[in-house]
Amino acid sequence: MLYLLPDELLVAIVEYCDQNTRKNLSLVSRRLRDPSQFIIFKTVHISRHKFETIVPRFAVEGDLPEVMQNDRLVSYIQTFVISPDEALQQLQVNTIELLFTALHKMQPLRDIKLVAIPFTTTMLDRLCEVLSTRLYNVELWDCLYPADYTIQQAALRIQRLSLRVGREWIDTAPLPTTKALVAIIQRSLSSITSLTLSSGVGLLAYFGTLPRLTSLNILSKSDINDEGLSKFLVANPQLVEFALDEPLNGLSLFPPSALPNLRKIRAFAELVQHLLPGRPIAKVEICKSPKPTIMMDVLHALSRSAAPIVELTLHLHRYTTHLHKILEVVVKVAPRLERIWLSFQAQVRIILY
Repeated sequence: MLYLLPDELLVAIVEYCDQNTRKNLSLVSRRLRDPSQFIIFKTVHISRHKFETIVPRFAVEGDLPEVMQNDRLVSYIQTFVISPDEALQQLQVNTIELLFTALHKMQPLRDIKLVAIPFTTTMLDRLCEVLSTRLYNVELWDCLYPADYTIQQAALRIQRLSLRVGREWIDTAPLPTTKALVAIIQRSLSSITSLTLSSGVGLLAYFGTLPRLTSLNILSKSDINDEGLSKFLVANPQLVEFALDEPLNGLSLFPPSALPNLRKIRAFAELVQHLLPGRPIAKVEICKSPKPTIMMDVLHALSRSAAPIVELTLHLHRYTTHLHKILEVVVKVAPRLERIWLSFQAQVRIILY
């Protein structure tokens, strides 16, 4: 009966299979091989002198130039990752450039993650050419950029952007080796819908207003002043998701005009409690277990949201002794709650009702 299913359903089934099952399915027959390969070759990770697919045992070994000439393999790639290790550091520049030259052959490609890449002009040319064709999800972590690089394309189509830069970043003016990154940002303003920043929040000064931005995730705010973050939030009132994984010294950076359409928040208890009143927040995640009194205060504040709370995530201490009191308050202040996640360090308990 499996043979009678359309390809779309076969691909969906393979998504739920483990790695060995995916490999075995591809070896049974041509009918099962073709749909399976959409999953088997979905991710290519370059960490050594070979391509490692999402199924490690199905890795395609060999010299990179030979592998890149395999159009059949390249045509399946949906996620492209280059991350550093000892072997990658030994790769010659022209070999890495070859990888970027082949990006245009990866028609299903949607996700690009580059970590600690020493960009050359050729690499950036090829990358920007691809990014100008259709929407991509891009992660650029700790990369080095050539000084005074000029992007030829008028606009880049980046949908989800994740950035991390070194702590030497200067808020008032970018370093010569990061001017290319600023140019990439400015060419993508009209298409970015999700932005994640880690150790590079000073980059917000170069974003301004992003008309399509709906999600902002800040993993570190150590390199930005509160005023800069406040200006960005006020300039982007369309945000519906906001996450801040570090505590704040003060809450004055969130004026009443900031985040008026906020629907989902992940932050420390004090910030969650500060933002709940008057905003249509429906999904709440408290990053770290606060003191019992603070926890109770933020839970009571759930009733002051302009929208009913439907999802709640609490990260609790593993020795929490007042769990029954927490649940009693939750049931009282959030009667329309659909899902609650209780995380006790490494353990997660899910309650659905």
